[in-house]
Amino acid sequence: MAAHGTESSRPPRGVACAAHVFAAHVRADPGLVWAALTDPGQTTAFLNGLAAHSTWIPGDPIEFRVGGRTEAIGRVLHVRCRERLSYLQVDEVEHADSPQDAEDLWLPILAALQFLLSPAGDNR
Repeated sequence: MAAHGTESSRPPRGVACAAHVFAAHVRADPGLVWAALTDPGQTTAFLNGLAAHSTWIPGDPIEFRVGGRTEAIGRVLHVRCRERLSYLQVDEVEHADSPQDAEDLWLPILAALQFLLSPAGDNR
């Protein structure tokens, strides 16, 4: 609901439309996981060819590039080196992904990340 009781199809500024949370558990050294998430040479292996470029400082931009061309831009939200990395990328605020669309996008990415970080021969 917008100010003065008028309805609007757009959410108020600063309010997220939808949130989807996905988690992957891997048995890997935290340093290896951190490198996989922050090294543009490794992000291409699980982010559908996108190289993630950033300073990894909260508030700074993160660019997802293919062949030197920026395909998407987000913002680093939270960093605790080797422990936590959160970032946000918003394409169209008015059109939030459905849960199924989010699953179709993110579950293969998490599976590829798990595969990248799994020790050879580990079939989990």
